[in-house]
Amino acid sequence: MNKKIMYGVIVSLLLLAVTGCFAAPAAMNAPMEEQRAIVVEKEAEADWDTAGAPAGSGASYDDEEAVPVDAAERLIIRNAWLDLVVPDTEDALDEIKDVTGEMGGYVVQSNVYQSGQSKRASVQLRIPAEKLDEALKHFRGMATEVRSENVSGQDVTDEYVDLKSRLRSKEATEAKLLEFLEEAEDTEAALAVYTELERIQTEIEVIKGRMQYLEESAAMSSVTIELTPDVLTQPIDVERWNPLGTFKGAVEALIRVLQFLLDALIVIVVAVLPVVIVVFGPLVVLFFIIRTIVRKRRARKAE
Repeated sequence: MNKKIMYGVIVSLLLLAVTGCFAAPAAMNAPMEEQRAIVVEKEAEADWDTAGAPAGSGASYDDEEAVPVDAAERLIIRNAWLDLVVPDTEDALDEIKDVTGEMGGYVVQSNVYQSGQSKRASVQLRIPAEKLDEALKHFRGMATEVRSENVSGQDVTDEYVDLKSRLRSKEATEAKLLEFLEEAEDTEAALAVYTELERIQTEIEVIKGRMQYLEESAAMSSVTIELTPDVLTQPIDVERWNPLGTFKGAVEALIRVLQFLLDALIVIVVAVLPVVIVVFGPLVVLFFIIRTIVRKRRARKAE
């Protein structure tokens, strides 16, 4: 059944090639809508011709023959995460960097920060995928304790093969559009073909970028390592007792408190008190006047 379909497609393409020699000038002078219809038709034909199967069918094929991809050629993205307890953080970080360089990897980023009296670190690496297990074994060996470890894998073979098929289809469409653009005689027709050409070329760049990302991610595994120092191996650091320094600090604190209180008193007397007198003084005087009048009236009534 597949061979019949392929033969039918080949015959159709030959007929289109023969008739295209006569119909090309008319097609180039057609309105913009007709040009877009021709482009879509050619793109669909390219999907059949390059992929060997309908677009979106989900089948995985290699470059040479329409056969499923071998399991040995699958594209796997492997990443790892380690939480290690080490005798000394900085020494462990230097050793990790050296081992990574020897294995052909590189350091993406590293961070060393203070945590209490000791230092902790976090480092992200890129290791060749074929040496990931060897690197993890070495990193585990330099730790006094492995708190946590996680190794994950993601199979992106189907996505990669689908992208490759789409790329061949888009490149075939691009070639057809370039032919149309060279043969275009009408400005409107040329503009329509050029617009479609730009769209196809943008899609090609996006597909190539995604394929490159998958290839690099599968070739170089990402490893993130958290380093925590072993507190049992850290030297005991006790500061020397200095009573005179403590007494001096207490006196300085007392002086600062007295200075604050004196400053507050000055502010109250100079700035706050006059405002209170001006605002509330008349109210207080009025209160006492009213109080005196009320008392006199009560005294007269009592008499």
